[in-house]
Amino acid sequence: MNPSRTPLWTRRSVLRLAALASLAAALPWIPPAAADEFDDLRAEGAIAERYDGFVMVRDPSVGNAQSIVNRVNGERKALYEARAKEQGVAADQVGQVYAAEILAKAPGGTWFMAADGSSFQK
Repeated sequence: MNPSRTPLWTRRSVLRLAALASLAAALPWIPPAAADEFDDLRAEGAIAERYDGFVMVRDPSVGNAQSIVNRVNGERKALYEARAKEQGVAADQVGQVYAAEILAKAPGGTWFMAADGSSFQK
């Protein structure tokens, strides 16, 4: 596509999303003690990352997994909404940018759910 023929709103959206990608490097993580618990549950496969930048429970038999997922998703939602407001884009776009960064940085063995509902392990 010829950049001079790209609609201005599209070029601005691309630039905003590129700026978000650089912001995603500073992912909001949980305090150390809770982060250890989150990382342990993720490593066990009880919690999975999703394509939209949120997490989900994979194994409901783990008692505290849902409460951790709720807390992490609440923190991520607040961050995505704040970044979206700053950049003038939708919060779901921010979540998807963060999801790509999370996938790239997650340790091997982490489970992910794709947009089509399929799951895979890194």
